[in-house]
Amino acid sequence: MDKETGFSNIFLAPFQQLLDPAYRMSILYLASSLVVALAAYMVIKLRKGEAETVPLLRWLLPLEVLRHPSAQVDFVFYFVNKILLAAIYASVFVTAPLAQKATLALVNSLFGPPGAGFEPHFGFSILATALTILVLDFALWFLHYVFHKVPFLWDYHKVHHSAEVMTPITAARMHPVEEVLDSLTAGACVGVTYGVLQYVLGPAAIQIKIFDINIILAVFFLAAFHLRHSHVWIRYPVWLQHILVCPAQHQIHHSIDRKHWDKNMGFIFAFWDWAAGTLYAPKGKEEITYGLGTDEDGGTWHSLRALYFLPFRQSLERLRTRKKTETRNPSEPAE
Repeated sequence: MDKETGFSNIFLAPFQQLLDPAYRMSILYLASSLVVALAAYMVIKLRKGEAETVPLLRWLLPLEVLRHPSAQVDFVFYFVNKILLAAIYASVFVTAPLAQKATLALVNSLFGPPGAGFEPHFGFSILATALTILVLDFALWFLHYVFHKVPFLWDYHKVHHSAEVMTPITAARMHPVEEVLDSLTAGACVGVTYGVLQYVLGPAAIQIKIFDINIILAVFFLAAFHLRHSHVWIRYPVWLQHILVCPAQHQIHHSIDRKHWDKNMGFIFAFWDWAAGTLYAPKGKEEITYGLGTDEDGGTWHSLRALYFLPFRQSLERLRTRKKTETRNPSEPAE
């Protein structure tokens, strides 16, 4: 790849991700979320009646959300951040393959060369597909938990929580420090898992994929993933909320209400939260105000400068003073 092509790819990254179903921001997943949102609107319309329901376009695209400074900086942040991350992600993309090769080498040295393994079989593919996604999801849940509980890391994760209105693009409101740490750690976990699977299963260690990603992950993205960062309330039955994370649970995760702090940190599966005591399964519609729930709400995070550099300033101040620099203590129990 020549230098000119490399630079072109970097600047085209935000648009390529919108068109590539291997990425969660793909218009395919945005469209599937729109279909579910339309179904939710029809249900609301049937329940409330024509006279009490706002027009569809106003309900889908409320101006008070689109015009909010928090949403406007989200749109700009998405494009700038994707360009920036495309420039540094080359090292991240090789994390899983490197971890896989290192794991195979380590296991070979400890237990000797692998046997012939097994012939490819649908049952083994299901095992490899499910185990890989379970490891990925646990890694993402654990990282999310740590970013909430470790004050130094919370300085960077609060960029995501500082959103005061929610749109699907808010999913990309992630500080580069968090993005890179997530990708490196999750990639390493998946690589180690797949290395072990290759050692044990040999040729049968084949994941089932569509769009060049794990089929379970693709189905999850298709299942209204983007409504979790929106005003559209989609709540699963309470029993199912103990297994899968629904959009309403993640909206609660972004709430300023103290009883919602540090709840529902799962990505796909909710049973990690259930086991850790951090699950909050709403039994009905809850009115939610989004933000940090501190005096930093209301303008502190409405600029690119703040989203990129304020976490560095706060974490450096934390190191310098050895004191917490924000009002909200993520480890503090709700009253």
